[in-house]
Amino acid sequence: MDKLNVIFDIDGVIVDSEQLHFDVLCELAPDYTRHVQPQQLIGLSLSETLDEIGIPPLEQQGITDRIISVYKEKLSDHYLRPGIIQLIVALQQNGIAFGFVSTAPREVCLANLSLLDLKDKPALISGDDVERTKPFPDPYLAMLKLKAMDVGQTLVIEDTDLGIAAAKQAGIPWIYAWPHALSMAEQYGQASCIIEKLADIPQFSGISAKLM
Repeated sequence: MDKLNVIFDIDGVIVDSEQLHFDVLCELAPDYTRHVQPQQLIGLSLSETLDEIGIPPLEQQGITDRIISVYKEKLSDHYLRPGIIQLIVALQQNGIAFGFVSTAPREVCLANLSLLDLKDKPALISGDDVERTKPFPDPYLAMLKLKAMDVGQTLVIEDTDLGIAAAKQAGIPWIYAWPHALSMAEQYGQASCIIEKLADIPQFSGISAKLM
């Protein structure tokens, strides 16, 4: 158990925030989101999302800043997924290395992670930290290097096919898909297993009795 490493995706895994992201986008760019469903945008970076809905490049920086600001205003611990606080505390108590990988801007990632009971500054690879994000393996490879993680002793918790593909290409052996309300378009064909709750992950057996 002391060799186990855990890498978390953030949006959809730490926080059930995908609908919130879409609601903010609809509020600030209503003309571009009339015929878009939120599940179409799951797993995309913010810049990829703006490209996908057709916002011109010259307008993207201004709206990006507003999206991040409004998102942070609306974010609360209400969006934390069940059992995630208890798991983080258990990992810290057991000395298990963990980190966070996301396609989102670093500012959004840090806002999400501020909801957790972290003892130290989080180990984070955001969409701002790599040239190629998911489905490329670069974010996961960067985290493995950052934390000096043994890839053979590492597990990932993801909610998207893009993220699972990235972790798979990075050579990570255990990849758990944790669906949420907007996961209906995901296939999870490359996942090791689809879980309903964090306690379904066998490597966490005995770590915390409080996992839901």
